[in-house]
Amino acid sequence: MKMSGDICQRCKKEEAIIISRKETFCAECFKHFVMQKQRKQMMSDDYFREIFKVMYKDRIRSSEEAELQNKNSTILVPLSLGSSSLMLLDIVHLTLLEQRAQHKKTGFNVDVLICYKEGDEKSFQQIVTAVKELSESRFKENRDEIRFHLLSLDNFFKLNSEELHRIVLHNVDFTGKIDSLSEADPQALNLETILASCPNRSTREDLLTFITTHLVKKYAYQHGQKAILWGHSMTRLADEIISYVVKGRGSQIASSLNSTDFDEDYGKSFKNLYPLKDILLAEVDAYCATFGLNKFLINYDLLNNLLISKPEKKQVGGSTRLVKNMTINELARKYFNDIEGEYSNIIATVLRTGDKLAEPTAPDGVRKCAVCKSKIYDDVSKWLRDITVNVPHPVETELEKELYDKWSTSQIGIEASAYYKLRDSTWSHGSDADLCYGCIVTMQGVKNMNLTWPKNNEKELENILNEYSLE
Repeated sequence: MKMSGDICQRCKKEEAIIISRKETFCAECFKHFVMQKQRKQMMSDDYFREIFKVMYKDRIRSSEEAELQNKNSTILVPLSLGSSSLMLLDIVHLTLLEQRAQHKKTGFNVDVLICYKEGDEKSFQQIVTAVKELSESRFKENRDEIRFHLLSLDNFFKLNSEELHRIVLHNVDFTGKIDSLSEADPQALNLETILASCPNRSTREDLLTFITTHLVKKYAYQHGQKAILWGHSMTRLADEIISYVVKGRGSQIASSLNSTDFDEDYGKSFKNLYPLKDILLAEVDAYCATFGLNKFLINYDLLNNLLISKPEKKQVGGSTRLVKNMTINELARKYFNDIEGEYSNIIATVLRTGDKLAEPTAPDGVRKCAVCKSKIYDDVSKWLRDITVNVPHPVETELEKELYDKWSTSQIGIEASAYYKLRDSTWSHGSDADLCYGCIVTMQGVKNMNLTWPKNNEKELENILNEYSLE
């Protein structure tokens, strides 16, 4: 229901349409409010200022060098066609427009990367339609500066067999081994096959998140990007922090939020930045609803709790999911969505706490996880063995033997027998694989506790990604 008589508290003139952080905004004042918060992050240190500013001749550089720097300052924006990444890209577009109006030229270029799943033709066509409309209408003034690229997530597995190996988790010792692929292994590995081997949604989400992140960073590494601008709102970052803790990945929080250092896993060639870290998800959604970005959204319904005149109420995601069927990330996100209106200070507190965390002190010769590439600081396998009993009691009675024989011939028993055969074969001639606690838990949710995975070495990183550019 619309409240009459609300006036914007910023300009004191226009009718207010949004109320956020106990303040009312008209459309233009709200746009200025969120744009200033995003640009503050984009100008947060000298490195990012050198990227986003329009450079001129000065004591350091000549006119030619300044022009070359403007041309070569390229950023990567991963676009999921959700509200946050769309708003991030829209404000980047407005920044380029302002630079052209003031300087008659721009200070940087933008590559937009959309990762998609192969096989879902309907979803792919939706993406292509949305991207073409964005390029040809919404961002038409910046078509030369904003370029769109599509990348299949199956690129993660499109490698030569020598660049892939199998990682197997021991079900009793919680240690890992790596073995080369054999001729009997399927050669056509794809994302669908990997996700189908994960019976629970949390495991599938974890693997899909890592695959997507790796491909985005690999693309930035191969194309000489200066920075990756991730479209994570304050709310999204807060739920990531909570999810990291719940999953036993708390030691990764500091590195995941790090925008000061170059990404060491990808040649130290770019930095990661979260320009929306001071903006709530509800504020992002209000921006999209107010300025017409909602028509480009795919598989996302906007929150409308900040709009004074509210449209018909919808649930995020389009349907209600039982709590028991939610992933850890979805549970954290539901909690923050529920408190975002009255208790948004809690979200800010979670993010500030995460920002204050530092990486644990690494021992000499720090190891990296074979799956997620994160640093391993403790012997987590020993800790798990100390608190867990996984050795079965031997069969003693005739009844137990009869029940065991029935179990052995069941589908579960047959799968267990296949796992034991794979495990024993790998342990006989495989090499040690370092696994962090989070990935040990993740691999326990994979069928037969094994993954066919890239070796995460320099050769794999240099393997050319097969992208599709929308000109």
